[in-house]
Amino acid sequence: MKIFITYIFSILAFFSLSGCKTIENRGQSIDDSALVKLESKKLNKAEVVELIGTPTMVPEYSQNTWYYVERVMSQRAWLNPKIEKQKIVKITFDANNFMQEVVVIDDSHRQDIETVREYTRTYGTELNGLQKFVKNLGRFNKTTDGNKNKSKNKKKR
Repeated sequence: MKIFITYIFSILAFFSLSGCKTIENRGQSIDDSALVKLESKKLNKAEVVELIGTPTMVPEYSQNTWYYVERVMSQRAWLNPKIEKQKIVKITFDANNFMQEVVVIDDSHRQDIETVREYTRTYGTELNGLQKFVKNLGRFNKTTDGNKNKSKNKKKR
């Protein structure tokens, strides 16, 4: 009876602990004091990197726009992760590589996009039984030399 109770207790403990929420910080975390320094001074690109680090993203179409993305994700057990908080800092530079403006984009601008689990089937890539049979017809026959592998015979000549 003691073993049974211990077994039940361990199963309950396992399931209760597996349901705990895990919180994970992703991206570049920029504190408010660094944002105040950014907004108060006109820094160049090297000084910005020294102050808050390298950007999360620099678009190909505009090398003078840097994005720093911070995201706090939470997940319960095996469920899909959920975005708890997101902050994006957009820094724009002028032609002389000096900071032009700092924009903080918060959660209110975020849009959740629903993913679709369906996929588009591409025809012509899967062989049916008859196509597989016809494809393999001459593949495993012996050659005139009595060897099975034709490619080795060509290399020896």
